[in-house]
Amino acid sequence: MGLIELGIHTEQSREEFLLEKNGVSISLKRDDLIHPQISGNKWRKLKYHLEEFYKGSYSEILTFGGAFSNHLTATAALGNLAKIPTSALVRGEEAGDSPSLKFCSEQGMQWQGISRKDYSLKEEAGFMDSLRLLKSGLYIIPEGGKGAPALKGCAEIVDELKGNYDYLALSAGTATTAAGVLANPKAPKILVYPALKGGAFLKRAIATYLDEYRTFYALKPFSPALLAEKLELREDYHFGGYAKINDSLVQFMNMIYAQHQLKLDPVYTSKLLFGLLKDIEGGRFKAGTRILVLHSGGLQGIAGMNRRLARKSQQLISYE
Repeated sequence: MGLIELGIHTEQSREEFLLEKNGVSISLKRDDLIHPQISGNKWRKLKYHLEEFYKGSYSEILTFGGAFSNHLTATAALGNLAKIPTSALVRGEEAGDSPSLKFCSEQGMQWQGISRKDYSLKEEAGFMDSLRLLKSGLYIIPEGGKGAPALKGCAEIVDELKGNYDYLALSAGTATTAAGVLANPKAPKILVYPALKGGAFLKRAIATYLDEYRTFYALKPFSPALLAEKLELREDYHFGGYAKINDSLVQFMNMIYAQHQLKLDPVYTSKLLFGLLKDIEGGRFKAGTRILVLHSGGLQGIAGMNRRLARKSQQLISYE
């Protein structure tokens, strides 16, 4: 089975107007509509990893993630759809009662919890070599789906744009999507809202990813001024760190759904839109600015987040 036979089409990711605030227009690119389980930027990241899988003599996909990982659920669903065995190493302390891991198992993924110490070795060459020795035919996809093939898929976002925008706004964990967008010469300026604390390091990560992408696909070097000209990091809206959330953010998510029937995920897009609206309120953008927000999916994680919130007797995300 090849990429075409899978029947996943990014044409489902339409552009639509969301709202106007202080004269600034906000529209959405609905990557969350690409596929019910392999949605958002996950298909874009996995698409060309799958192409590399088909090119080689591989028999199984192995990857990494946390117990509530969008990447793990998307990889499991893709493996089921493409009839490719999948497996995953999961941060051990989190590999308990997780709706996401239950879904992965239902899709046929074999996963195993490992300690944080062992998990921290996941990108070291020796650790990778030992995994390949344990089982032949492994195609290993890094945590979050990152890698040069992922950048190739995310670069296609720019080619699909139909409207004219001053900025493309997106959230970031590994910043693979941001790097992929910047790899396209036609990319507009991008606003990156890190979902984790201390997101300044993502600028260095993006530069590294772009260099790896250039090497992998034998491309010309990128302009040294690329990041200075097109990248702006907005680091103040992480809500305490990765996958951290509070009543204020939950109330914002519920309000957006009530007013616009738009579901946001609690880890990425909610923080992105919250931060963007705060920046607009603060006068960061002049009237007439047009901003396109990338909805990168991740809605599967709401069930797991609501379990955490319920245990703490906090307000729940409610999309009813």
